Amino acid sequence: MNIEEIRKGEWLEYHEHPVEVLSVDKQHSMVTVWDEKNQSKVDLHVDELTADPQCHCDSYLYY
Repeated sequence: MNIEEIRKGEWLEYHEHPVEVLSVDKQHSMVTVWDEKNQSKVDLHVDELTADPQCHCDSYLYY
């Protein structure tokens, strides 16, 4: 993924489940996400995320 394309509030895929973007650090290509599956905040490098059209429904319940 390209860090310039990621926006706060967007849903992306991480390890085959959706996560919500809480903040974007473009300088370090890092994002902080809310992992609903594990109920935790996680700091990730942009390369660990996948843009998945199924996640753009704005709800982890979609899966």
